[in-house]
Amino acid sequence: MAHRLDPRTYDEIVAELARTVAAATPVPGLPFGGGAAPTWADTLFAGDALADPAEPSQALLAIAAELQEGLAEHLATASGRAKLAWLTDALGIARRPMRPDEVVAVVTLSPARPSGAVVLPGGTELRGGKTAAGTERTYVSTDTLTAHSTGLLAVHGVYAKPGGLDFAADRDLALPFAPFAGDPAEHYADIVTDAIAYTGGAATVTLTFPGRDATRLTGLHWQWSTPDGLLEALPGAVTYTGSQVRLYLAGGCGPMDVDGETRTFLRASFRGDSPHPPAYTFETGEIRVVVERSGLLPDGGFHGGGEVDVSREFQPFGPTPRRGDGFYLRSDEAFGKPLDRLMLTFALVDETTHAMYTVDSARSVAASAPEPRVLWQRRTGGAWTTFHSGSRVLSGQQIARSGAAGPLSEKAVVAGVPGHFVRLLLAGGDFGWEDYLGRVARFAESVANQDPVAAGTLIPPTPPTVSSVTIGYRTAAVTVTDLRTVNGHATRRYELPGPVVRPFEQPLDTAHGEAGTVSFGFTLPRPSPGAGLSWYARIGQAAACSSAGRTHDAVWEYWSAGATWRALPVLDGTAGLRQSGLVRFVMPSDWDEGCPDESAATGRWVRLRTATPGFVGELLAVRTDAVTARYRSALADPALDATSLTPLAAGELKGMRTPVPGVKVGNPDPGVPGRATEDDAAYLPRAAAVVRHRNRAIQPWDYEALVTEEFPEVAAVRCLPHTGPDGCAEPGSVGLVVVPHAPERLPYPSVTLAARVADRLAPVLPPHARLSVLCPEYAEVRVHADVRLRPGVAAAEAAETLTAALEERLHPGGRGSSGFGRSLYPSSLVVFLEERPEVDHLAEFRLLPPYDGAARVSVDPCRGLVASGGDHELVLREALT
Repeated sequence: MAHRLDPRTYDEIVAELARTVAAATPVPGLPFGGGAAPTWADTLFAGDALADPAEPSQALLAIAAELQEGLAEHLATASGRAKLAWLTDALGIARRPMRPDEVVAVVTLSPARPSGAVVLPGGTELRGGKTAAGTERTYVSTDTLTAHSTGLLAVHGVYAKPGGLDFAADRDLALPFAPFAGDPAEHYADIVTDAIAYTGGAATVTLTFPGRDATRLTGLHWQWSTPDGLLEALPGAVTYTGSQVRLYLAGGCGPMDVDGETRTFLRASFRGDSPHPPAYTFETGEIRVVVERSGLLPDGGFHGGGEVDVSREFQPFGPTPRRGDGFYLRSDEAFGKPLDRLMLTFALVDETTHAMYTVDSARSVAASAPEPRVLWQRRTGGAWTTFHSGSRVLSGQQIARSGAAGPLSEKAVVAGVPGHFVRLLLAGGDFGWEDYLGRVARFAESVANQDPVAAGTLIPPTPPTVSSVTIGYRTAAVTVTDLRTVNGHATRRYELPGPVVRPFEQPLDTAHGEAGTVSFGFTLPRPSPGAGLSWYARIGQAAACSSAGRTHDAVWEYWSAGATWRALPVLDGTAGLRQSGLVRFVMPSDWDEGCPDESAATGRWVRLRTATPGFVGELLAVRTDAVTARYRSALADPALDATSLTPLAAGELKGMRTPVPGVKVGNPDPGVPGRATEDDAAYLPRAAAVVRHRNRAIQPWDYEALVTEEFPEVAAVRCLPHTGPDGCAEPGSVGLVVVPHAPERLPYPSVTLAARVADRLAPVLPPHARLSVLCPEYAEVRVHADVRLRPGVAAAEAAETLTAALEERLHPGGRGSSGFGRSLYPSSLVVFLEERPEVDHLAEFRLLPPYDGAARVSVDPCRGLVASGGDHELVLREALT
């Protein structure tokens, strides 16, 4: 390599020449009159004129004296200019060009505007803020935008891990949204049937899943609906046997309002953070329900056209029962269901005279007397029909066949009261009243004939008196026709019996690892299938620490009219929701309204499905009907327009240069600043580094130089040869530890930055090299310091300045950083604090856990950096004098 002169040599030469010529320094070795050493001025001048104008050397020196300032400047910059000329002209290393600032323009259509989309061609001029000269700035849209008055309905996130763990999140549209930081997803199935409705007390419900293994539902949480909310099954109240689940319900069950719909249901559920339950593999296509109740009180009783208070002692056939009398017993719960078994138990006041009247299909009880004869009737087909007959003790009979579809008794109106009734008709006998009347007649005849009579002849018979009546029943097996399921955001409604389904499903396939989706629901008052849709996502980027060596696996999909997700071709400026940018696509013709997978009856839905959810950043904002616009300078040379470096503030975009009625254009978010043409100070070191590494990554310095020259947002980078993505030794791999310029206490490279670094280095890597961008490993330091302040320094003010200074000193990307692999000595922080202008001295200083008592904070020799742990304990004591 050719020898290069140090530019400082030229500076010294110029300085010496200036001192010699301008300051008239004596010329050594040239004695002149009187033995005094002559100066250059003495040699050249006699007064104000040259000593000898004809002397060529004197004329030359005089010219040099006149040009000495320009000559000094020339010699001082000659090396740099020669270097610039060599790098730019000889080697052809170009400067980075100027890049104007950009802004996201959002179009809003007036509701009064006629229906139909509005098209803004690419190159549409927009009015911005003011330039440095006070004129209005002009922005030009970079692409064609079709605005549909699109609205954002909702955003959902689902995150699933192997083992059945999944989480779901709903975005509050006014807040930043981390798609995969939601609550555990809900999984539940609602078995909807009115057969389980009952009031008060307890009931036993048996669910049968024909041909299925119901034990797979073991461990699920069971609840049931009531008008006041859900009630929960107590521990031990649920048993699983074969194809059946038996539940003991207490407190009543009834219709409940769910999402504006009233329904009665049993709910089986579990949370997404539960260990993988076998319920995921449970299948069914049919569900049957049987309900058993006992001790149920009737809703009322009626006799002779009037109501009977059945809560007290009553005579069902009145005080003088006669053949043809009827007693109506009302129970909307029991008689309004299809029954397999009904048992009415009458507790009589005189049980020696009248035994219980019992209908029981499970047993047969012999009657103690052949009369009276009572017909048990129900309302069916608009008439009263007998379903059982008996006498004082009624023998058993199957009163409702298994699988009966309708209620035991249709709804009827008795004494002006609607309900479900059973009628007890006295079809034979009268409990002794006819015989009593005969005895009265005979008594009268005997008295008239003066025949002897017995006094007991006139004792009337006692009609049956009931002290209480209770109802027990068992329903016929009722086939459930309505099954609702919720798994995360996905809702389904199944009509049963039908095809075999899995009520419980993990929302995403995790057979190959973790997975996630971010779904967006849009409202489109002016949908135009085949037209383009454009929206902007502002993203807070995720850290790349868990993604080293991995490629973002993400696809866009839309919910189709075929009730399935289909692939959606997208121009994705967000790179899979890793960075802020536009998302643009053509609206599919079968894009359906509503999406059961998102529990949405409205909206048109798209989603990003990814097998690498760790790459997705935080969603900060979504702007529909959006397009980017770039500043256009009015200067002949845009590179000289300093305005292009200043981004627009939010709301500074004022609309189109040529207005369109009913169309507004604004910028809800600030713009992105521009970049000036690369100046000499930035160009020279970068171009000189290019000469050294020649755009090839061979040595560790090459990697580091290529990254720092290309990415000004990188504060520090370290190349680790033979290091894999896990940070361990791996021949042929190269690890790059990157620390970005960021205000965060622990700055980590984002997945986007990591991808950009990898893309930049990919074409210059050796064929065998595999590159991974790694995160630094931080040793977080917290300190306790008892600080004595200088006189006149207020503790409140010093607390703020000292804390900020300490955070800056310990920031891994700042000037105070000790560098990769370098330990921190507590004494260096003592010196730092005591050199602060606010501090007189430190009375006490120590490191807080986990480094309490340590004489040195050691870090990983390869990736380690010291960082602030935050929450420092600074005890500040003011000094009055």
